[in-house]
Amino acid sequence: TAAPAIAGDDKAPAIAEKPGISRPGDISPPVAQAMVDDVNIGVDLASNGRVPADSRPDNFLPGEDIYLTMDVSDAPPGTAIRVVWIGPGDKQIATQAQTVAAGVSTLTFVKQDTRSWKPGDYRAEVWVGDEKVDDEVFDIVSTRSARK
Repeated sequence: TAAPAIAGDDKAPAIAEKPGISRPGDISPPVAQAMVDDVNIGVDLASNGRVPADSRPDNFLPGEDIYLTMDVSDAPPGTAIRVVWIGPGDKQIATQAQTVAAGVSTLTFVKQDTRSWKPGDYRAEVWVGDEKVDDEVFDIVSTRSARK
């Protein structure tokens, strides 16, 4: 039989519990909101792996790669993050998912093959478990004035 635990016993369990993610999607909205910060959408990545401030248009041309980056330094390892790409008429186009790894502070999602995307209103929803924590709204346009 196993020896009973003794008060003051400082042995940590072999596998640390991950609060709030014992069941997939079992996260409260405030906890989920706190895990993701600084969500940006754009056409380029800086050397730090994030969308730079000068690369954040609110409209894109069909065929452009669309980058969505976020700070996940407050998310525990193992946290599942999804991005749902939604087009005109609230039609779901694609879903991408990543799991936060230990020591990772930035997640980058890239939507390629947008050539078939028709002009109109789009958005990228960011989900932590079953909680939506961000909505990035953008347009696909057929032409655009030059961008610096």
